[in-house]
This record gives sequence, structure tokens and C-alpha cells, in this order.
Amino acid sequence: MNEKYILIFVILIIIVVIFVVLLVILNNNSKVIIKTKTITKKDIPSKKTISIKDMVEIAARRDSSEADLEKAIDDVASQLPFPKKIKHRVPKEAKIYLNFVLLIASHRNCNAKMIAHMDKVIKQANPDYAREIDIYENEGLRERSKRI
Repeated sequence: MNEKYILIFVILIIIVVIFVVLLVILNNNSKVIIKTKTITKKDIPSKKTISIKDMVEIAARRDSSEADLEKAIDDVASQLPFPKKIKHRVPKEAKIYLNFVLLIASHRNCNAKMIAHMDKVIKQANPDYAREIDIYENEGLRERSKRI
């Protein structure tokens, strides 16, 4: 008889546990929501395209630092090739590139080492313009000597 009570008690406990589990499952209204983020062009940081006008503005500003000038020189040499000559003549579009050389050479924060670096990298990138680069560089140096 004692065994019957134990068996009934165990069965009742199992039924109560099952009932509680079912109540918890039925009352649990929380849903799992998975959000995925779609990447748009707006979210991707795009490299700002540089132009020769931006570089000339940096060279023309009196408060441009040596680091700014050095970066502008490297950007022009690597990313902004001079326009092709037409029948061995310099096109009008190349004037702004040559003015950049003049402005760098005459800038008050530009030193001899930087001018030599500019001479080297810009001539390597634009060998057809070596003569014109020398002319504008010398003009910039002349303006620099007048200023000092």
C-alpha cells in the first residue's frame, strides 16, 4: 500500500511539472526578432576624389603646413597626371597644374628638401613636362626670394 501512494505521488508530480511547463510555454509571448542591416552606398565611406583645384587651394593658402604641402605634392604626383601635350604644345588645361608647381615653390612653409622632392616626383609622373616644371619652379623660387 505504501508503494501505491509513492507511485501516485510521483505521477502527480510529473503531471504538475508538465502542466507548469505547458503554462510557461503558452504564456511566453516573446518572439525572437533577427534584424539584418543592409549596407547602402550611403553607409560605405567613400574616398573623396581629389582635384587639381583642391590641391591648388592648399598650395595657395598661407597657413598650409609642411605636412599639407607634402601630401598635396604626393597626391598630384600619384593621382593627378598632367594633361597630354597636343603636338608638343602645352594645352590650356595644364596651366593650373603648372601654377600648382609655382605656388608650392614660392610657399613660405616649403623648404628646399620639399621642392627637390616635388621636382623629382612630379617630373617622374609627367616626363613630358620636365622643361615647363623647371620654368615654373624657378619662377616660384624667384617670387620667394623677392618676398624674403
